Amino acid sequence: MVQKDALHRMIKFNQTLFENAFEATAQRQDQVEKIGNTMMDPSGGLLPGEGRKVYDNCVTAFKAGRSNFKTYIDEGYQKAEKFFG
Repeated sequence: MVQKDALHRMIKFNQTLFENAFEATAQRQDQVEKIGNTMMDPSGGLLPGEGRKVYDNCVTAFKAGRSNFKTYIDEGYQKAEKFFG
């Protein structure tokens, strides 16, 4: 029973660690996106219309991938909780 409790605490610790690291990374990515949007502002004109569309599509794809990754990790922790909890 002690081993089971220790394993449960280790899983929770790792989950909390992941959550904090993920949120910090997501905040940095969002800040970089804001900087990119400022640089791509039509008044700045760094990229013409088609280039801006490509940039916007990349940002959307990165956000979708980040969200999917988070979902998969959360599901993995839920399964671990059920299996070991």
